[in-house]
Formats: sequence, structure tokens, C-alpha cells
Amino acid sequence: MITVAITDDHVMVVEGLKAMLNQVEDIRIINAFHSVNDTIKGLSTAIPDVLLLDINLPDGNGIHLCKQLKDNYKDLKIIALSNYEDISFIKQIIKNGANGYLLKNTNKSELIDAIKAVHSNHLFLPEKLQRMLLNDSLGKPTNSAFFIPSLTRREKEVLALIVKEHTTEEIAEKLFITSKTVEAHRSNLIQKLGVKNVAGLVRVALEKGLI
Repeated sequence: MITVAITDDHVMVVEGLKAMLNQVEDIRIINAFHSVNDTIKGLSTAIPDVLLLDINLPDGNGIHLCKQLKDNYKDLKIIALSNYEDISFIKQIIKNGANGYLLKNTNKSELIDAIKAVHSNHLFLPEKLQRMLLNDSLGKPTNSAFFIPSLTRREKEVLALIVKEHTTEEIAEKLFITSKTVEAHRSNLIQKLGVKNVAGLVRVALEKGLI
């Protein structure tokens, strides 16, 4: 029996995954979480064999959480869940320890195959994403629709600290610049990445593999 937990802040996604897995004879869902904190608390009492982990969560991001969980639970298998096919995003997730990557529009058969594959210590990627990674490794263009903006060294430094949830004052102190300069960099980043606020900055930075 393979035990599975789900982390996703969208109830409909969780229910959809449960519906696909509930009737599978050798797979059992033991828990569902809706945030980073829920996941950390839940795993402290019961560790599943496989965790289906959403990348964008309301109180943090799945990429950082993935690394944290893999550091703490060596045998835990993690399959990242996302709506995005961006190559740099996939590479970053795998680098942080994910054992597989699934798009949220996956079907039941692929979901089951992914869970069984990672449980058997195999890396699982859908065929389309495997082809994209192969083309990328060969220097061939992919079909990624994500434009990756050019950021200055300082903007990248500020962005990295924003993602780590540092305040304006903390960023200014770490980089030896003024708070007004930090705010100017943040404003430029928001404009370059086409978002409205810091939460959007974090999401897009992770999606585009900018950190």
C-alpha cells in the first residue's frame, strides 16, 4: 500500500485528486493540507510515502518547502504540482529534491503512474516535459511561452531577499543600501515582471526560475 498526502490550497484540486485516487486498490490518501504550515505540522505526526505538493501556496512556496522537507525526511517522495510547463521552473524544482512533476490537468492514469514511479525511486516527468528538457539540453528551442526579463545584479539580490521574506529595512541593511533604494528596486521588479504586488513577485520569480 502506498500512502499519499496532498498539499494544495484549492479545495477543488484536492477533491479532484482524491476522486481519482480513492478507488485505487494499492494507494491510500492519509491526509490533505492547504498551506506550508499545515504541511509541516501534519508531516511531524504522520509521514506519507508520497506527497503531492502544489508549488504556489498562500503562506510560502512549494519550491522552498520541497527542499526543507527533503532535508528533514530523506525517504519522502515529492511530486510537484503546477500549471506551468516552463523549463527553468521544472529544473529548479527537481534541483530542490522533487521526485516528479505533474501538471494539474493530469489524468488518472498518469497520476497513478507518477505515484508508483516515484515510490519505486524513479524520477517521473510527463512525456511532453521529458521532450522539452531533452530539447533544452540539446540547445533546441522549446515551446515555453514565458518571457524571462533581464534583471540587474542588484535587482536579483533584492528579489532573492524578497522571496526569503525579508523586510525593506532588512534588505537595506544586508545590501548596504537605503530603504528608498530597496523600494525603487522593488518597484522596478514589479514593473519588469508585470505583477501588482510582492506576492506576485514571489510567484513569478519562482515560475520563471529567476532565483
